[in-house]
Amino acid sequence: MVAVVLVGTMGVQAVPINGSIGFTGTYTQNGGSSDNLTTATSFTINTISVNTTAGVFVGAGSPTFASPIGVNPANNLIPSIQLWSVLVGSTTYRLLVTTETESLDTMAQLNLLGAGMITDGNSADNTFGVWQLGFGLSGSSFTWQSTSAAVPDGGATVTMLGLALSGVALLKKKITT
Repeated sequence: MVAVVLVGTMGVQAVPINGSIGFTGTYTQNGGSSDNLTTATSFTINTISVNTTAGVFVGAGSPTFASPIGVNPANNLIPSIQLWSVLVGSTTYRLLVTTETESLDTMAQLNLLGAGMITDGNSADNTFGVWQLGFGLSGSSFTWQSTSAAVPDGGATVTMLGLALSGVALLKKKITT
């Protein structure tokens, strides 16, 4: 008996987007009392700059940020909104929000955190990431932190496991015959 194992061509493998980026800037509070962030309905971003980078984000410039940013549960971000974009060389990276919660809401500090998909224009590279955005009453400033995480390898491990198991099955069949 002859066994034939067919192996299809493997497609282009994903390259996870690994790194982190931080932004800082100023905002204007919309709604509520100007000395109480718990009463705000949204924040309009006035200025933004990149303040920390690592990994693929080193050399990032030309940041854009969604504005206004809705806050206090009734106005929070809507999943799938593009929260920010940044240019590194000829590649534009973007963060699409998938989840968001308000982790801190006091008169002087309001923090949002969540998850999202970091993209670079090649859908095979899309990488899940986590983010945190904080607004402080002092100086009307905000800070942003984002960290990307590695994604599965696109099936190469499963393919190799399948081939290994097929080989073991063929070897077992040969031994028993």
